[in-house]
Amino acid sequence: MYNRNKTNFKAGMYLLETLTAGMYNEPLAIYREYIQNSVDSIDLLADSNKDKIKVKIHLDPFEKRIIISDNGGGLPVNIAEEVLCTLGSSNKRNRNLRGFRGIGRLGGIAFSDKATFRTKAHGETIESIQEWDCKKFRKYLSDAKKSKMSLVQLIKNISKFTKTNSKKPEGSYFSVTLDGVTSFRNYIFDLQKVIKYLSQIAPVNFNPKTFSYGNEINDWLSNNLENYGTYNIILNDTPVYKPYQDLIKTNKKGSDKIIGIEKFKIEIKGQTVAYGWYGIRDKLLGGITRGEDAFGIRVRAGNILIGDSHLLDGCFREARFNSYIVGEIHVNSAELIPNSRRDDFIDNEFKTLFYNEIEKTVGLPLSKEIRKKSRIQPQRNKTSQDVSPLNKTSINEVNKKILNHANVDKLLEDILSVFSSNKAFNEILLKYDILSNHENEPT
Repeated sequence: MYNRNKTNFKAGMYLLETLTAGMYNEPLAIYREYIQNSVDSIDLLADSNKDKIKVKIHLDPFEKRIIISDNGGGLPVNIAEEVLCTLGSSNKRNRNLRGFRGIGRLGGIAFSDKATFRTKAHGETIESIQEWDCKKFRKYLSDAKKSKMSLVQLIKNISKFTKTNSKKPEGSYFSVTLDGVTSFRNYIFDLQKVIKYLSQIAPVNFNPKTFSYGNEINDWLSNNLENYGTYNIILNDTPVYKPYQDLIKTNKKGSDKIIGIEKFKIEIKGQTVAYGWYGIRDKLLGGITRGEDAFGIRVRAGNILIGDSHLLDGCFREARFNSYIVGEIHVNSAELIPNSRRDDFIDNEFKTLFYNEIEKTVGLPLSKEIRKKSRIQPQRNKTSQDVSPLNKTSINEVNKKILNHANVDKLLEDILSVFSSNKAFNEILLKYDILSNHENEPT
C-alpha cells in the first residue's frame, strides 16, 4: 500500500558546498560571520562589565592560520555538541540576535584545510572541540565515485566532536582556528584590506580621536534600539574603529568638514522601524572621494553592515548624491530580515515601504539641498570673477579720490567713472535706480 507520509527526499553532499563556497564567495565575509557569532554570545551574558570582553582576530600569513576568539559566554558542555553539530537551525531566532540560520560558522570551510572550534563555559572544566577536515571535503567533491554520498554521511566522514577535561573552571571562551588558509591573491591575509573591511562592517565604536560626534550618536541609538552595541574588536593587537572623521576629502580635490549631525527616524504605518543619523557638511560641494572608507548613508542591523555604501543610491534623485553624505540607518523591525549574504533584505512588501520611506525622509530632501548648493557655487564664482579686478587698481583709485573729496556729488561722479566698465557694479546701480538718475542729469 502506498504511504503518502513516506518521502524519498535526500540531501546530497553538494549542499554543503552551496552553504560554504557558494554562500561566501567573498573571502572577507568569513570575518563578519565569526564576529557576528561572537557578539551574539556577548549579548547573552548577564554580566554588566562587558567592556572587558574582546573579540580578537589574529592573522598569521606565514603559517597560513587565522584565529578568531572571544572571552564571551562560550557553550556549556551539555549543549555544545548539539549546537556545533547542527546545520541550518539555530536557537537565536526571536532573541534580538544577529545570526539565526545556523550556517555562519561554515564560512571558513571554503578557504581552509582544517577548521577547529573550541569552547568552554564559565565554571566548567570541560572543553568542547569540533574539527572539520576541509581538505578531505574538497577531495570528496572532485571524486565522481562519491557523488551520491548524502549530506549526513559526508559530515560524519569529515568532522568529529571531542571533549577534554583539562581546563580551569575560571573563564569562558569560544575560538575558531583556520589552518591552511588560502584565497585569491592571498586576499584574506591582506592586513590593510581586512582592517578596512572590518571598520565598515563590524559593530565597533567611533574613533574619539578623529570623529567628534560618536558619543552623541551612540547615546541616540542606545536609547532607541534594543540590539545596538559597540564591541572591542582587536586585529593583530590593533583596535578597530568605524572610519568616520570630522574632516573629509572631496572629489573637487579639496576637503570639507562635518560640523554637526542630523538625527532622524524612519516610520512605516505609524511604527518606527529605523533610527539614523547623517553628518552635516560645512560646504556640501562635491562628492566624497571614493578612496575614503566612509561615504554614503549605510544600513545596519545589530550594528553590522547590510550591503555596502551603494545600497541606498536608488533613494536619491541621482545615485551619485549618496556619495555626498556620511551616515547610518539602523533597522529596528522584525519585518526587515537580512538575507543570507547580508547584502540586502529578504524581498517583501515591508522592504519596499522601507526604501520608499528612506527616499521620502532622507533621499529627496538631501538631493534638493545638494542641487541648491551646486547652483549657488557657480554664481558665486562668476560674481567673484566679475568683481576681482576691483581688488587691484580700481579700489586704490577710489580710496585716493575719497580722501581728497569734500563734495558728495563730485565723489559720486568719480566713483561712477571708475566703475563704469564693471558689469556687476552697474547692475547694482540699476537695481537701486542710481545709474539712471545720474545719466539723466543735465550736462
